Amino acid sequence: IYLAYFELINIDSANINASTFNFVWCDLKVLKGFEIETASFLGSLQYMIGALFYTLSQISDFWDWGTAWHACLIEWPLIVGGFLFFGAGICELVVNRVFTRWPTAYVWWAAVFNCYGGLTFWLSACPSVCPGDSATVVGASGTVAYLVAAILTLLMWRGEQFGGAMIPALNRAVEVPVTVRRDPKTGLMQIIPSSMVKKSEVEDALNPRLSWRGVVFLNVYVVIGAAQVIACCSCLDHRRDFWNNPERFRRFLSVFLSSLVNIIIVHMVLVLNSATVTMPKRGDEPYRSLAIAMRLLSIIVLLNTLMTLEVQLDDY
Repeated sequence: IYLAYFELINIDSANINASTFNFVWCDLKVLKGFEIETASFLGSLQYMIGALFYTLSQISDFWDWGTAWHACLIEWPLIVGGFLFFGAGICELVVNRVFTRWPTAYVWWAAVFNCYGGLTFWLSACPSVCPGDSATVVGASGTVAYLVAAILTLLMWRGEQFGGAMIPALNRAVEVPVTVRRDPKTGLMQIIPSSMVKKSEVEDALNPRLSWRGVVFLNVYVVIGAAQVIACCSCLDHRRDFWNNPERFRRFLSVFLSSLVNIIIVHMVLVLNSATVTMPKRGDEPYRSLAIAMRLLSIIVLLNTLMTLEVQLDDY
């Protein structure tokens, strides 16, 4: 979520080419000059702050608290975070003109599903609205909505609409033919209008697109990472076995370390895929063989991850 906010506050291409980045804030006048609406900035900011509240609640839930502290560190952060997610979803509806356009684009549906997901996360955290098991059902429906929105965002990314549902100004930029080229003096990549590119420089243009198989395996990597996070967190519940049952503690410590390593590896693979979008062509060895082997291994790792997660959950 922070990367989306980081992308927004670094729209100023002049600073990017100078290798100068913003990490917390930016000049709002610069965003306005790039036709970035206020709702886009507020939505991205709400997503980031809401994620921080959710993280606080999830980490605090590992310990036992009194009633007052439990409410302050676990219950209220979920309510506030869910409300911020819902507010960010409203911002997506506004910037994408959902109320005045027909549902004919991926971004329209992505904004609607994100808004619904934020609404359900907020309501499921309010016991007066969704008591008991109904909160689980409502929250699960919101998770599915966020999953569908993420898949639609991947499809938009495949179509070079890198702004997603929050920064439609970047999506509109695709309508203007542009080319990515390397500056021969500085070695930096620059985005310039295609009319400024000479025919001799066309070969340096980068225009990668994800294939359908690439999208499928990208989802495989995401599922592996999410399942490994769940398995890793479930091991933390056995920290008391350090004194009561040392052998059991060592077994879960081994699973914890293995899951932690897998989480790091799968995130490294995701970063690699963001830089190397397409499969290396035939003749580009050994890179093509390594890419194919990585995809085959991801299927094995996925099966092993699901079996590990099943064993972990059966222990409860």
